[in-house]
Amino acid sequence: AAIVPDVAKAEALERIEKLAAKASHKKIDPRLTVLLSDIHICGELKDGKSIHYPYNPTSLQLRIEEILSMRPLPANVLVFGDVAWDYGLEEDYRYAAELLRPLEDAGIKLTLGLGNHDRRTAFFKVFQQYAQNTPVAGRAVSVVALPDVDMIMLDSLIEKPALQPRQATTVSGEIDKEQIAWLKEFLSQSKRPAILCAHHPLNEMPLLEKLISEAPNVAGFVYGHVHFWSKTPYI
Repeated sequence: AAIVPDVAKAEALERIEKLAAKASHKKIDPRLTVLLSDIHICGELKDGKSIHYPYNPTSLQLRIEEILSMRPLPANVLVFGDVAWDYGLEEDYRYAAELLRPLEDAGIKLTLGLGNHDRRTAFFKVFQQYAQNTPVAGRAVSVVALPDVDMIMLDSLIEKPALQPRQATTVSGEIDKEQIAWLKEFLSQSKRPAILCAHHPLNEMPLLEKLISEAPNVAGFVYGHVHFWSKTPYI
């Protein structure tokens, strides 16, 4: 399986890399955040195109162009999991990293979460900073400090034991006890409101739902997974 041939890189990324270079001189608004989810990037290529979901890289490139055209630029972009197309292959993450790089080149902080189509080993191999910086060992957990609120990206991926390459894992999600324990401690010590984030909806995650019911400083919950946009918040 190909990773990303040089020709494909030049054709697919040249325009947004130019935009990123121009955008790097724009003002960045720390209060402005863009939310994305379920980008499902396939890194297995034929003739320079993904062999699965070939329209997804193009869709992501268009979204990145829109972001880089914003005035001012957002300080943060959060992706709520399912970065990979289906089985979380290493080449999926390498291609996704290439496509997403112009955001960081423009000075925008990128935060990725994990969904049921992701796999931690391959993800951590490509995006090593998530394995190094997580407050919960072995999980992709990030705290994004905005001016008035903390956005906390949790890891709701459930990986089956002895999961084989190209084998599907559990579709539903959960926040495990280790993350719950860390989150309780974090929230108890924080004086700031928090918006919790994960790939899966809250009704699949009873441990997190219980925690939220007992945590007065949780201001909301945002998730992906369902492939449609809703402005109805969970507060």
